[in-house]
Amino acid sequence: MKRQQGFTLIELIIVIVVLGILAVTAAPQFINFSSDARESTVKGAQASIQGAMQLVYASSLVKGTEGDTGATVATEGGNVTTDYGYPVAAEGGIDVAAGLVGDWARYDSGDDSNIAAEAVAFAPTGVTPDFTPGAESCHVLYTEAADEDTPATVTVNTAGC
Repeated sequence: MKRQQGFTLIELIIVIVVLGILAVTAAPQFINFSSDARESTVKGAQASIQGAMQLVYASSLVKGTEGDTGATVATEGGNVTTDYGYPVAAEGGIDVAAGLVGDWARYDSGDDSNIAAEAVAFAPTGVTPDFTPGAESCHVLYTEAADEDTPATVTVNTAGC
């Protein structure tokens, strides 16, 4: 008599069920693509703003307008209004210099009282940022230069991405 070897149907079903349970509990911890993508996007916007800010300031130095307010610098995206050589936070400033259009929502002091008048925030479209100090949010905040000795700053909050 021939002896057959192999797994029974019950054994196979038990293995499949156990693997399914493991996949359902472990996979979400390893696959968090949307949050990682938003965080990378916000960090990319931060780098774009910092680069644009420095290029505009360099152009202002070349033109000799780094001490002026209301001057303009020509960029690929259009004319950028500057204060003390850095792009202003108002429309026609850092948003034009950095090219943040389309997938970015723009917020200023008119949208949220937690944003200073000389600042502007950008968040990915579809994300509702919270500008309350210490809150988890997903945005980049640009603060324009206060005077000739205080350069513009860029901060990022990715805790809520």
